[in-house]
Amino acid sequence: MALSPSQRLATIDDLLLYRLGQLSSVAGLMVVRLCEGGHGITRREWSVIGQLYENGSMPPSALAERMHRDRARTSRALTALVHKQLVLRTVPAHDRRSAVVSLTNAGRQLYEVLMPQVQAINAQILSVLQPDEAAIFDEALSRMQTRAQSLLAARSPDLPKANRHQGQRGKEGG
Repeated sequence: MALSPSQRLATIDDLLLYRLGQLSSVAGLMVVRLCEGGHGITRREWSVIGQLYENGSMPPSALAERMHRDRARTSRALTALVHKQLVLRTVPAHDRRSAVVSLTNAGRQLYEVLMPQVQAINAQILSVLQPDEAAIFDEALSRMQTRAQSLLAARSPDLPKANRHQGQRGKEGG
């Protein structure tokens, strides 16, 4: 019997993270088109709106942590959403460092319009699975998430820091 891609892991096309990235790229494109074309927001901004709708007001740093995103990108998304009047940033006069962000009424309305459309895309993709397969998939995904988190905690000190400039030619080679 031939091995499945998840058993083989022989080529980049077999790798779990690559395959999940490909699925996310194709499926995500539909969400990007809905967000950008239909509502003038990015997918990252949509994620911020969803988190604030479902979890309520919070400090920007807590939002970034909850989304597993860096603070700088989260801050840029929040700034754009404040400019679009979808998010309100409140800064207490007594402590300028303790800002809290929350959705405006327009932000809540956008979520309520967009969420059913995004749910429909997800439902259509998942429709290829039988109900028992979907339950097994959800359980397996949960176990993989837990495993990935434990691996990150164990291996994080040994992993090199990100260096996105490594490998690029210097100015003199240019």
